[in-house]
Amino acid sequence: MSRIGKAYEARFRALLLRLHARQLEAGVQWLLAKAQHNAEETKAPPTRSLSDAYEHLRNQVRAWEQRTRRDEVRKVSPERFVCDTGLGGLARWLRAAGYEAFWFPNIDDAELIRRARVLNAFVLTTDSLMMERGVLRDGVVPSLWLPPALTKQEQLALVLRELDLKPRDPRCMTCGGELRPTPKETLRDRIPPKTWRWIDEYFLCDRCGQLFWRGTHWQRIQAAIEKI
Repeated sequence: MSRIGKAYEARFRALLLRLHARQLEAGVQWLLAKAQHNAEETKAPPTRSLSDAYEHLRNQVRAWEQRTRRDEVRKVSPERFVCDTGLGGLARWLRAAGYEAFWFPNIDDAELIRRARVLNAFVLTTDSLMMERGVLRDGVVPSLWLPPALTKQEQLALVLRELDLKPRDPRCMTCGGELRPTPKETLRDRIPPKTWRWIDEYFLCDRCGQLFWRGTHWQRIQAAIEKI
Protein backbone atom coordinates (compact mmCIF):
# COMPACT_ATOMS: atom_id res chain seq x y z
CA MET A 1 0.00 0.00 0.00
CA SER A 2 1.22 3.51 -0.80
CA ARG A 3 2.09 6.02 1.92
CA ILE A 4 -1.03 8.02 1.00
CA GLY A 5 -3.11 4.85 1.32
CA LYS A 6 -1.58 4.20 4.74
CA ALA A 7 -2.48 7.72 5.83
CA TYR A 8 -6.10 7.28 4.78
CA GLU A 9 -6.15 3.92 6.53
CA ALA A 10 -5.32 5.76 9.76
CA ARG A 11 -7.98 8.40 9.07
CA PHE A 12 -10.65 5.74 8.43
CA ARG A 13 -9.65 3.97 11.65
CA ALA A 14 -9.95 7.20 13.66
CA LEU A 15 -13.49 7.81 12.37
CA LEU A 16 -14.60 4.23 12.99
CA LEU A 17 -13.26 4.48 16.54
CA ARG A 18 -15.67 7.37 17.08
CA LEU A 19 -18.48 5.04 15.97
CA HIS A 20 -17.28 2.36 18.40
CA ALA A 21 -17.13 -0.08 15.48
CA ARG A 22 -17.07 -3.68 16.68
CA GLN A 23 -15.02 -4.96 13.74
CA LEU A 24 -12.65 -2.06 13.40
CA GLU A 25 -9.97 -3.49 11.12
CA ALA A 26 -12.51 -5.22 8.90
CA GLY A 27 -14.30 -1.90 8.49
CA VAL A 28 -11.06 -0.11 7.60
CA GLN A 29 -10.22 -2.71 4.94
CA TRP A 30 -13.75 -2.53 3.52
CA LEU A 31 -13.49 1.24 3.13
CA LEU A 32 -10.11 0.96 1.40
CA ALA A 33 -11.44 -1.70 -0.95
CA LYS A 34 -14.52 0.37 -1.72
CA ALA A 35 -12.39 3.41 -2.55
CA GLN A 36 -10.21 1.31 -4.85
CA HIS A 37 -13.29 -0.13 -6.58
CA ASN A 38 -14.73 3.35 -7.11
CA ALA A 39 -11.43 4.56 -8.56
CA GLU A 40 -11.38 1.69 -11.04
CA GLU A 41 -15.01 2.24 -12.02
CA THR A 42 -14.84 6.01 -12.44
CA LYS A 43 -11.22 6.22 -13.67
CA ALA A 44 -10.64 8.81 -10.92
CA PRO A 45 -7.22 9.16 -9.27
CA PRO A 46 -6.95 6.82 -6.27
CA THR A 47 -6.30 9.76 -3.94
CA ARG A 48 -9.55 11.40 -5.06
CA SER A 49 -11.52 8.22 -4.36
CA LEU A 50 -9.91 7.89 -0.93
CA SER A 51 -10.68 11.53 -0.17
CA ASP A 52 -14.31 11.14 -1.29
CA ALA A 53 -14.75 8.00 0.81
CA TYR A 54 -13.29 9.76 3.83
CA GLU A 55 -15.50 12.84 3.43
CA HIS A 56 -18.59 10.65 3.08
CA LEU A 57 -17.75 8.67 6.21
CA ARG A 58 -16.86 11.83 8.14
CA ASN A 59 -20.26 13.35 7.35
CA GLN A 60 -21.99 10.13 8.44
CA VAL A 61 -20.08 10.06 11.72
CA ARG A 62 -20.92 13.67 12.49
CA ALA A 63 -24.60 13.12 11.70
CA TRP A 64 -24.64 10.06 14.01
CA GLU A 65 -22.92 11.99 16.81
CA GLN A 66 -25.47 14.79 16.52
CA ARG A 67 -28.42 12.36 16.53
CA THR A 68 -27.12 10.50 19.57
CA ARG A 69 -25.79 13.66 21.22
CA ARG A 70 -22.34 12.06 21.30
CA ASP A 71 -20.90 15.34 20.01
CA GLU A 72 -21.67 16.87 23.42
CA VAL A 73 -19.40 14.43 25.24
CA ARG A 74 -16.48 14.38 22.79
CA LYS A 75 -13.16 15.76 23.95
CA VAL A 76 -12.77 19.50 24.24
CA SER A 77 -11.60 21.10 20.99
CA PRO A 78 -7.82 21.23 20.74
CA GLU A 79 -6.28 24.45 21.98
CA ARG A 80 -2.67 23.58 21.21
CA PHE A 81 -0.86 21.95 18.29
CA VAL A 82 2.55 20.49 17.58
CA CYS A 83 3.44 20.65 13.87
CA ASP A 84 5.99 18.36 12.27
CA THR A 85 9.19 19.67 10.68
CA GLY A 86 7.52 20.30 7.31
CA LEU A 87 4.67 22.39 8.73
CA GLY A 88 6.41 25.51 10.00
CA GLY A 89 4.25 27.67 7.73
CA LEU A 90 1.05 26.07 9.02
CA ALA A 91 2.16 26.76 12.60
CA ARG A 92 2.34 30.48 11.78
CA TRP A 93 -1.12 30.45 10.17
CA LEU A 94 -2.62 28.57 13.12
CA ARG A 95 -1.25 31.27 15.42
CA ALA A 96 -2.77 33.93 13.17
CA ALA A 97 -6.09 32.08 13.51
CA GLY A 98 -5.80 32.26 17.29
CA TYR A 99 -4.38 28.87 18.23
CA GLU A 100 -1.17 28.01 20.04
CA ALA A 101 1.07 26.07 17.67
CA PHE A 102 4.56 24.72 18.32
CA TRP A 103 7.08 23.96 15.59
CA PHE A 104 10.46 22.41 16.29
CA PRO A 105 12.87 22.24 13.31
CA ASN A 106 15.07 19.17 12.95
CA ILE A 107 13.15 17.08 15.48
CA ASP A 108 12.64 13.34 15.05
CA ASP A 109 9.23 11.68 15.25
CA ALA A 110 9.69 10.12 18.67
CA GLU A 111 10.73 13.43 20.24
CA LEU A 112 7.90 15.30 18.54
CA ILE A 113 5.35 12.86 19.94
CA ARG A 114 6.97 13.05 23.38
CA ARG A 115 6.70 16.84 23.38
CA ALA A 116 3.09 16.66 22.22
CA ARG A 117 2.29 14.45 25.21
CA VAL A 118 4.06 16.82 27.61
CA LEU A 119 2.27 19.83 26.12
CA ASN A 120 -1.07 18.00 25.89
CA ALA A 121 -1.10 19.02 22.24
CA PHE A 122 -2.60 17.74 19.01
CA VAL A 123 -0.07 16.42 16.45
CA LEU A 124 -0.26 17.65 12.85
CA THR A 125 1.83 15.87 10.25
CA THR A 126 2.22 15.18 6.53
CA ASP A 127 4.21 12.03 7.33
CA SER A 128 2.03 8.98 6.79
CA LEU A 129 4.67 6.73 8.37
CA MET A 130 4.43 8.69 11.62
CA MET A 131 0.70 7.98 11.67
CA GLU A 132 1.50 4.26 11.89
CA ARG A 133 3.02 4.70 15.35
CA GLY A 134 0.79 3.03 17.92
CA VAL A 135 0.16 6.08 20.11
CA LEU A 136 -1.12 8.03 17.09
CA ARG A 137 -2.87 5.14 15.37
CA ASP A 138 -4.78 4.24 18.54
CA GLY A 139 -5.61 7.82 19.48
CA VAL A 140 -3.51 7.93 22.66
CA VAL A 141 -2.01 11.12 21.26
CA PRO A 142 -4.57 12.91 19.07
CA SER A 143 -3.30 13.58 15.57
CA LEU A 144 -4.29 14.59 12.06
CA TRP A 145 -2.57 13.73 8.80
CA LEU A 146 -2.50 16.42 6.10
CA PRO A 147 -1.99 15.71 2.39
CA PRO A 148 1.48 17.09 1.58
CA ALA A 149 0.47 18.86 -1.65
CA LEU A 150 -1.77 21.42 0.09
CA THR A 151 -0.84 25.09 0.40
CA LYS A 152 -0.50 26.61 3.87
CA GLN A 153 -3.95 28.18 3.62
CA GLU A 154 -5.44 24.89 2.44
CA GLN A 155 -3.76 23.12 5.36
CA LEU A 156 -5.27 25.62 7.78
CA ALA A 157 -8.71 25.22 6.21
CA LEU A 158 -8.48 21.44 6.54
CA VAL A 159 -7.45 21.59 10.21
CA LEU A 160 -10.27 23.98 11.09
CA ARG A 161 -12.84 21.92 9.16
CA GLU A 162 -11.72 18.53 10.46
CA LEU A 163 -11.65 19.65 14.09
CA ASP A 164 -14.72 21.93 13.97
CA LEU A 165 -12.69 24.99 14.95
CA LYS A 166 -13.41 28.64 14.31
CA PRO A 167 -10.86 31.45 13.90
CA ARG A 168 -10.25 33.41 17.09
CA ASP A 169 -8.33 36.50 18.12
CA PRO A 170 -4.88 36.26 16.52
CA ARG A 171 -1.75 35.32 18.41
CA CYS A 172 1.84 36.29 17.65
CA MET A 173 2.76 34.53 14.40
CA THR A 174 6.40 34.30 15.47
CA CYS A 175 6.06 32.55 18.83
CA GLY A 176 2.35 32.02 19.52
CA GLY A 177 2.12 34.38 22.49
CA GLU A 178 -1.06 36.27 23.26
CA LEU A 179 -1.38 39.85 21.99
CA ARG A 180 -2.02 42.34 24.79
CA PRO A 181 -3.48 45.79 24.08
CA THR A 182 -0.86 48.38 25.08
CA PRO A 183 -1.25 52.15 25.48
CA LYS A 184 0.09 54.01 22.48
CA GLU A 185 2.05 56.55 24.53
CA THR A 186 4.16 53.84 26.16
CA LEU A 187 5.36 52.68 22.73
CA ARG A 188 6.23 56.00 21.12
CA ASP A 189 9.88 55.14 20.55
CA ARG A 190 8.94 51.88 18.79
CA ILE A 191 6.25 53.14 16.41
CA PRO A 192 7.24 54.53 12.98
CA PRO A 193 6.24 58.23 12.65
CA LYS A 194 3.80 57.67 9.77
CA THR A 195 2.14 54.78 11.60
CA TRP A 196 1.87 56.91 14.76
CA ARG A 197 -0.27 59.45 12.89
CA TRP A 198 -2.94 57.05 11.61
CA ILE A 199 -3.03 54.07 14.01
CA ASP A 200 -4.13 54.34 17.65
CA GLU A 201 -4.51 50.68 18.72
CA TYR A 202 -1.36 48.61 19.41
CA PHE A 203 -0.57 45.19 20.83
CA LEU A 204 2.48 43.55 22.38
CA CYS A 205 3.15 39.83 22.39
CA ASP A 206 3.22 38.73 26.02
CA ARG A 207 5.92 36.18 25.20
CA CYS A 208 8.46 37.75 22.84
CA GLY A 209 7.51 41.44 23.07
CA GLN A 210 6.93 41.91 19.34
CA LEU A 211 4.83 44.97 18.46
CA PHE A 212 1.67 44.64 16.33
CA TRP A 213 -0.92 46.99 14.86
CA ARG A 214 -3.83 46.57 12.46
CA GLY A 215 -1.97 47.64 9.34
CA THR A 216 -2.22 46.32 5.79
CA HIS A 217 -0.23 43.15 6.60
CA TRP A 218 -2.55 42.29 9.50
CA GLN A 219 -5.59 43.05 7.34
CA ARG A 220 -4.39 40.81 4.47
CA ILE A 221 -3.84 37.86 6.80
CA GLN A 222 -7.18 38.26 8.56
CA ALA A 223 -8.98 38.61 5.21
CA ALA A 224 -7.39 35.35 4.02
CA ILE A 225 -8.47 33.57 7.21
CA GLU A 226 -12.02 34.91 6.95
CA LYS A 227 -12.33 33.37 3.48
CA ILE A 228 -11.62 29.89 4.83
